Amino acid sequence: MRIGQFVKHFVPDIIHYCVEKDPHEIEKLQDLEYSRKTFGLSSYPFWSKSDAIQHSKRFWTDVYIINGEEFRVNSQWTVKHTEKFKKYLIDKNIATNETLEALEIEVKKESNEELEKKVHSRGRYRGNAIGNAQNLLIRNILSNLGDETFSEKDWQETKKYFDNKCAYCGSKEKLVMEHAIPINKTMLGEHRLGNLIPSCHSCNSKKGSMNFEEFLVDQPKKIQKIKHYMSLHGYEPLIQNPLSEKVSLLLEQAYLDTADVAKRYIKTIELFLDA
Repeated sequence: MRIGQFVKHFVPDIIHYCVEKDPHEIEKLQDLEYSRKTFGLSSYPFWSKSDAIQHSKRFWTDVYIINGEEFRVNSQWTVKHTEKFKKYLIDKNIATNETLEALEIEVKKESNEELEKKVHSRGRYRGNAIGNAQNLLIRNILSNLGDETFSEKDWQETKKYFDNKCAYCGSKEKLVMEHAIPINKTMLGEHRLGNLIPSCHSCNSKKGSMNFEEFLVDQPKKIQKIKHYMSLHGYEPLIQNPLSEKVSLLLEQAYLDTADVAKRYIKTIELFLDA
């Protein structure tokens, strides 16, 4: 479920919470600073009265009636807002972890059923999924930002900084090049020397798409060592840049464009072959 759909799913529950349990929350959610702190939204509050925003494209066109007034909800959500939004739902007792997990399972089930239909419609078991191309494009973009260069010697020096051990568990087994901040459209990691650290295969697999701080949540010394290493190489995580939200929106568009391009060429080639 996309973050936008996820937010829309819970808007009625949030309204019910405001009306029945905490009327002051209606005003709070109109405040930009509160929305920044609570959800990470940077430019617009969670919702605003319709007459105040009118034709703004930054808010969904759906109108919600709250105490006789019309409201529209911020549409500028990206994947990075997901965890804060979930935390808000849980903190306000609007949803529980179990409820959210059940929803995710249901969505995955529906997605799998839809995928199964598509597979059978063309009868191409294990065909090449467009998602692979979409993710590769995002990785390519994030891997080539800027003009930084580094060599094999630099990588050897990096391993030496971490005592030729896994930066996560301290293992001396075969080390692989690991991105402390994952290269995807959520975390916005980059293929820069300051974001490359040595990892054993086991930790690399367990960490998956987690940020290094999340993976090492109970090991502050190791987190600090990685941060110091990043600082030494002048690496400033893109996710911390004030423009990161706009970057996320651009990457999301690139992700969608990849699928559109594929569909367009598939259709063009099919028409050519049928001519």
